[in-house]
Amino acid sequence: MRSLLILVLGFVLIISCKKDQTRNTIISYIDAHNEHNTVEELSHYHQEILFELKDTWTKSGIEEMRSLSIWDSVLNSNLQLEDIKISGDSAFCKIIENNDWFSAVGINDLIHDPTVFVIEDNKIKKIIAYPSRETGTKVHEVIGSIMQWSQKHQDSTIYELIPNGAFVYSAEAAHTWLDLIERWKSQ
Repeated sequence: MRSLLILVLGFVLIISCKKDQTRNTIISYIDAHNEHNTVEELSHYHQEILFELKDTWTKSGIEEMRSLSIWDSVLNSNLQLEDIKISGDSAFCKIIENNDWFSAVGINDLIHDPTVFVIEDNKIKKIIAYPSRETGTKVHEVIGSIMQWSQKHQDSTIYELIPNGAFVYSAEAAHTWLDLIERWKSQ
């Protein structure tokens, strides 16, 4: 009986440690993101990272994540982690994101609820974020308004930033977006 109790306690301890490792991996990733430390942020990703912003886009691999990380860094992205729950190798939480792009177009926070992280070997292998409909609608309205303004003013910049309907993620694109938004707002 005693050996069974020791085995059960050992199993509980292992599960508890794994949950702590998963939580610590995610918190460390969020900290690196908020510090705009691209190298550190990228070190938290599994080589086969897959990041899906539900119904918007999917990024895969370290190079696509590097472009996204640089974009986020230039735009002073900040993530707040709330309500984290760990189950096995996955974490479920709410992420509140804000950055200079959102602020420039009048969006205070973009809420991703839920956001799912899948961890393998203490690395983030998958992120699936579900943006709220409200802010998703607002982003689409703003982009539509900027496109209409661009056509009216014969400004092709937005088409360089969203070729074939897909955002370009780079430092240059982030700066260009902020300049374009300022021109749009001033008209």
